[in-house]
Amino acid sequence: MGYWVNTTYVHHGDAEKVAEALAALFCAEGMRQIFAPAQRERKRIEPMQYDGALYNDLWGVAVFPGAPSWTAIQTAPLTLLAECAADSTRMRLADLCARLSVSAFQLNVYDTTGIILAEASKEGDVTVTGFNLQAGSCDPFDRHNRQQDEALMEARFMLHPFQHLIADTVLGDEKAEVIQRHFGGPNAMFCDNGVSVDTLISHKSFTAPGGFALYFRWPGPSRQRFHACNSWDEYRAATGR
Repeated sequence: MGYWVNTTYVHHGDAEKVAEALAALFCAEGMRQIFAPAQRERKRIEPMQYDGALYNDLWGVAVFPGAPSWTAIQTAPLTLLAECAADSTRMRLADLCARLSVSAFQLNVYDTTGIILAEASKEGDVTVTGFNLQAGSCDPFDRHNRQQDEALMEARFMLHPFQHLIADTVLGDEKAEVIQRHFGGPNAMFCDNGVSVDTLISHKSFTAPGGFALYFRWPGPSRQRFHACNSWDEYRAATGR
């Protein structure tokens, strides 16, 4: 199995302020912040890992200090910040940047070889480079049309002056390691999907120094297309896929 990661780095040095902005952003969508749910055992197929934010009743977010002047974010659902609110055409990451008046970027690695780098300016402008062969029609980055421009097929920094950091890297795990080390600072070990697919989905204690684990629940009728399953056969039976 290859390397996977979906990590966001916000150019803001106060993790608490970033967490407050995220909470305000999600509450504006109608989500309600709740206390951490009771710890649970994760199953093989979890909607918070394999489905989009608008098809999940529960969202989890880990916010923690990175290198000086940077804050890192892990989420479940995994592409929560790359997706859009139901009534919006702008990714949540752009809305977060506009709220905080800072820039940010998100590195997404899919099975080592698929790589997408999404950047947002402090005004909320977005640039997306790279390609994910496994996404199909559900890729939240498709709306930015980067698949129609061959010049954008290789993941690279365009809004931030950091391309030199990854210029000599090829595979996704190489890029992720460099970025984690440079922007994750003393909490670099938490800048991977283990936090998203284990800690947040299982509601375990989040142990990053200075970090926060936040949870938000949808108050309306359930919008989930399936519940956690023990096998892919169980998933197909539940969804008809």
